Amino acid sequence: MAMFTITVKDLTRRKGKLLLALLSVAIAVSAFAAITTIFSAAEDGLWDEASKYGANIIIKPKTEQVSLLAGSTTLGTLSTGDNYINESDLEFIQTIENKANIAVVAPKLYGIIEINTTKAVLLGINSTQESRLKPWWKIDGEWPGEGEVLLGTDIAENLQLKAGDVFMANNGHSRNFTVSGVLDGTGAAEDAFIIMNLHDAQDVLERPGLISTAEVRALCNDCPVDEMSRQIEGAVPGVEARAISQIVMGEMAMIAKTKSSAMAVALVTLLVSAMTVASTMLAAINDKTKEIGIMRAVGASDGQITFMVMLEGTIIGFIGGVIGFAGGTLAAMLFGPMLFDSVVHPLYGLLPQVIVVSMLICMAAAYLPARRALDIDPVEVLRDV
Repeated sequence: MAMFTITVKDLTRRKGKLLLALLSVAIAVSAFAAITTIFSAAEDGLWDEASKYGANIIIKPKTEQVSLLAGSTTLGTLSTGDNYINESDLEFIQTIENKANIAVVAPKLYGIIEINTTKAVLLGINSTQESRLKPWWKIDGEWPGEGEVLLGTDIAENLQLKAGDVFMANNGHSRNFTVSGVLDGTGAAEDAFIIMNLHDAQDVLERPGLISTAEVRALCNDCPVDEMSRQIEGAVPGVEARAISQIVMGEMAMIAKTKSSAMAVALVTLLVSAMTVASTMLAAINDKTKEIGIMRAVGASDGQITFMVMLEGTIIGFIGGVIGFAGGTLAAMLFGPMLFDSVVHPLYGLLPQVIVVSMLICMAAAYLPARRALDIDPVEVLRDV
């Protein structure tokens, strides 16, 4: 307790040097805290966007690749298997172990139809599920109901059709449909599609109860989509389920690389702060040479002297860590949305880690000053008194 009191009083007597050391530590810790907070928010934001837009898992009919051989020469491969999935089999998805993680199951049926001698790609969908899967689609009109179609912007322009128009679709038998809306350009294949209610598409294409594929979106950011894919393959007969993670993981890799570069800068800042604390404490030891010499002359042990110097570094690290965390969190909340367009929230769980790192760095910085204090010869000091 006496050593603690002596150390605190000594620090308060050297306000200028104390503020310099605290400022150095606080800046370094602020950089560390800000980088960690900003990039954590960026990663969370990316997962949030990924969970809102698009599917996590694609389900398609299972096929096998058969090699075509002529003697010892390979002529290529041939895919074998069914081209369709029974729509009713999708109900088995709700029996998998991770069924609680499933947010959307959107079936699709593809085919070719003819409109006014123009052939076009037909896409049959469940409008309710598809609207939840792709909330970013902008439609001039409404999603298609029974007897209605949604036109991609390119096919609508080609056929010169708009919302409210009626046309005849032909694929073996003719049937009239009303245009419910036109999909704004997405830059994807949908721009050329004629999109209609799934059951209408099954009727027009003469594929009752069949679908070409289904898209599944998991409910959470960290859902085990690879494991869910395996569970779906085991539950639904004759299908392949593949997780779509390449785009998200690519973005995450880019964020990780940027974070590593920023952390390297923060590490350099921490090393500079450690050197600043060390030089400040060395200067303080030189100023206190007589005091330390007298303490050693009256019986202070090496351990007590070392403890006093290390305690000083620990106090600087603790206070600097708290200030740095507050400053870094504030900086992250101010500049994070500008950098990654993500809402940044304080990471209070980071505070203990920041304080521990700050204290360890300052304790390491106090090593040389402690060695300098132990080298003080009390005889030499008393001779000069």
